[in-house]
Amino acid sequence: MMNVREFEILARGLRPRLVRSIHPLLGEEDAEDVAQDTMLKLWDLRDTLDIYRSVDALAMVIARRLAINCLRDRHPERFETLDGNFAQAVERSPEDDVILRQTVDYVDRIIGSLPDSQATLIRLRHIEGYDNATIAAMLGSTEAAVRTALSRARRRVAEIFAAVNK
Repeated sequence: MMNVREFEILARGLRPRLVRSIHPLLGEEDAEDVAQDTMLKLWDLRDTLDIYRSVDALAMVIARRLAINCLRDRHPERFETLDGNFAQAVERSPEDDVILRQTVDYVDRIIGSLPDSQATLIRLRHIEGYDNATIAAMLGSTEAAVRTALSRARRRVAEIFAAVNK
């Protein structure tokens, strides 16, 4: 169990790193908000933090998910589900709707099971609609590195999906 003093020490070292990692995605003000929300979530978990191998890694996961939620709130049109994109274009039966919804939910769970870096890349590219150049700028990377990482992430999603649907 972590006491207040131990948590303050943890927070002083962790918070600036969270802001630096989220800043390229959201900008300074929102990155500060996400870092603060992350610290609040960690405080709520303080009694169980000792079960995690790395509190820093847990904090990064929480911060990335909060950042994605922030982007989702800011740009809801980029987060339409597959169902929403095709609902008006194609006449479907109720059974088709159920199958499509289950497939979309399953692919979303697959993406959620990927390492955070891969899941974030897929969400930035295919859900939020950013191009590779923009993603590279956000992450301080190159377009080639983004293309390669996206290719690996897509391949992993396809492998998992194919393995279950044999």
